[in-house]
Amino acid sequence: MSDSCAHCGAVITQGSAFKAPNMRKPDRMVALVNFIHKAEYPDLCEKCGNLPVTQAIAVIDQKIAEQKAFIEERITDFPMFTMSWLPSSVDIKLKNMVTANVTVGTGFFNEFSQGFSDLTGAVNINSGMSHKVNKGEGAARSILITKARTLNANCIIGVDIDYGTTANNAATVNMQGTAAVIPNLEAILHADELARAESLDRAYVRIDQLRRWRTGYIES
Repeated sequence: MSDSCAHCGAVITQGSAFKAPNMRKPDRMVALVNFIHKAEYPDLCEKCGNLPVTQAIAVIDQKIAEQKAFIEERITDFPMFTMSWLPSSVDIKLKNMVTANVTVGTGFFNEFSQGFSDLTGAVNINSGMSHKVNKGEGAARSILITKARTLNANCIIGVDIDYGTTANNAATVNMQGTAAVIPNLEAILHADELARAESLDRAYVRIDQLRRWRTGYIES
């Protein structure tokens, strides 16, 4: 292998007490830069490659952020069912139990009056106890889905939600269910719900792909 960069001609060296190192970029990172920037670099070193590698990673990070924003907005499209019994036509494989315990803030009893007005119909969704509980439910749901996705599940069944308080007067949301794989979700989901669930799944798959790209492993 040449002792100089095939792109810029800089000497490839591990450095010394009097000279800074200039190492060759791994082939996979050169491939990443070429793929993202549609370039044809034969080689890259630290001298000429740091900037294009950083720029390529920034492009991928932006795409990941966009997919995460989509998932955050559409998180409720992940199939979650309170029922544990499903029709015989459903092909289901159970994974494992998933749980989430979220503390949504202190002052639970101090906001009892807010809760009472909620019960009578005067709901303020932007503040007070109902706002905290709604945020807690959203957080718990996200945790459950993240755990289910880690198990390669595409739905959660038998979902149960409990509410409580801690010793320091904080409200809690406790959610649990069973992560499962249902290949034929169309057997139980309305076409619109199925399309949204599939769109959400594609976003998760896309993030996994982008993360592989980020490390330089570009699929052919």
